[in-house]
Amino acid sequence: MSYDLIKGVKIENGEVWFNCASNNVRPLTYEWCKSNSLSQVFKEKGIDALNIEILKEFESGNFQSSLNLKWVRANKILKFILKEEYEPFNWNNNFHYGSEEYNAVNERRKSQAFNDLLLKALTFKMPKTRFIIRNNRNGYFVRKDTSRHIFYGNEEQAKKYEFRTLAESIAKNINGEIIAI
Repeated sequence: MSYDLIKGVKIENGEVWFNCASNNVRPLTYEWCKSNSLSQVFKEKGIDALNIEILKEFESGNFQSSLNLKWVRANKILKFILKEEYEPFNWNNNFHYGSEEYNAVNERRKSQAFNDLLLKALTFKMPKTRFIIRNNRNGYFVRKDTSRHIFYGNEEQAKKYEFRTLAESIAKNINGEIIAI
């Protein structure tokens, strides 16, 4: 499945521009591209509606970024902090295409309640508390984690997690202890 890698977003003269590259074209070439549909949303409905539409693109996987953009943060807030509120709208459950559950979720995603939840995620203030993980077996701290490996280091090198649930999932696999900092 194809998606766009986003490095930046700007609004110039009432038009919405993305610094983006397609994930399935190599070498990756980032360039500024105008979005006519999102420019129209901005002109007709304003900045909040534009932010909601951009967040929908990140939430559905059409846009992705490794940068700490506000829509990336809001997407993480949906999935880790507002998880219970987000669950009725979560398209990523294992529903079969065309099933009753699938159709019900798609209908809920068209509602004002879903837009309100997305706006809440965009304006949510992150708590200042961060979490680090200490391995109880060897006393070292998690420095980096990937899908296949966990790298350890001393306390100064410890990776700081923004979300307790994410830290808990990693700590559970290594018999680790979560420390709030």
